[in-house]
Amino acid sequence: MIKVEVLEEASRSIESDLVGRIEAGTLNGLRALALMAQTDAQRRVLKGPKTGRIYQRGAGFHQASAPGEAPANDTGFLAGSIKIEVTQKLQVDLHALAPYAIHLEYGTMKMAARPFLRPAAEDAGKKAPEVIDAYVREALR
Repeated sequence: MIKVEVLEEASRSIESDLVGRIEAGTLNGLRALALMAQTDAQRRVLKGPKTGRIYQRGAGFHQASAPGEAPANDTGFLAGSIKIEVTQKLQVDLHALAPYAIHLEYGTMKMAARPFLRPAAEDAGKKAPEVIDAYVREALR
């Protein structure tokens, strides 16, 4: 009996360690994916092609985004407001803190959407299996 109890206790300890390492690897993979999405969303706003109307603003000109394109950069505030946050044990959120971000992302009754977060998150999500697998494998070494 003593051997069985010792083996069961050792088995639980090993299983607990294994689960913890898998969770840590998964969370690190999710963070890496969120960082990819954050960088991509910022790039879409700051550098993505813009084909909207061109108008004069002060001494210079500004080219707006067309419907369906990521918003055109103006001050950099929107791109700088894009953040990632671990919100639950294995959940990482990507969001923009600029108060007008939601209107750009989804549009309004008077303006078509200029999505930048969802496309970036979707692109990162396509890489999720390989990225998380790599981080979990690393955590198990």
